[in-house]
Amino acid sequence: MSPNRQSLRKYSQEELTSFLAYSGVFSVCNQDEIDYILSQLKTNKYKNETVIAHREDVGDQVRFVINGSLNIVATSLDGKEVRFPPIGPQRWVGWISCFDNQALSHDWVATAKSEVISVPGAVIRKLCENNPALYPKVMTEINRQFKLLMSWTEFVSLHSLTARVRMLVQILAQISATPMDEKPGWLQVDVTQEHLASFLNLSRQTANKLLVELEKEQIISIGYRKILINGEKLSNLAN
Repeated sequence: MSPNRQSLRKYSQEELTSFLAYSGVFSVCNQDEIDYILSQLKTNKYKNETVIAHREDVGDQVRFVINGSLNIVATSLDGKEVRFPPIGPQRWVGWISCFDNQALSHDWVATAKSEVISVPGAVIRKLCENNPALYPKVMTEINRQFKLLMSWTEFVSLHSLTARVRMLVQILAQISATPMDEKPGWLQVDVTQEHLASFLNLSRQTANKLLVELEKEQIISIGYRKILINGEKLSNLAN
């Protein structure tokens, strides 16, 4: 995976401002603060799957996914790669890195055809220094994402394979999925079978068997490089 940035359509100030509003932090910024953020952010498009931040780098970026997704990829000492459930479109991530200068322990990987906005950590710190009321908003973002990570870690460590895959679908619905206009009530997650198995830390065959069971319950529908989630049946996953 190597940098494959290419030109992309230029987003208007209004569109970029609407992207900022997807975060509880930026949604309470005044116009001067919004203008400052707009002057500092960058937008990149990645033609192929690309590592945009390497482990042992200092993260120090908040990112927004316009299209595609971002993956956290960890690699063990023996070279085994494990992925966490991806961050899908219209979501902001990376808040904690703005206040932690330690090196990353993982890679951030953008999937093919992703468009990603990056805001430097220095911008976030300056905003918070000038407007301390933003700190609780940032902490809310960090806490929400940390709770999801802890829930996933708990299920992978303590629960059965069936419970693990049901929890994965719930998390994908929260952080990876986009609503389907052509299929109201359903959510789409662009993800390969290989990556689904990696999230579960299982073989592809075992992961597929578990997913097929959910398909029989009509909770999901498995497609080519994607799964569809029946939003109306998400509550069934807790049973």
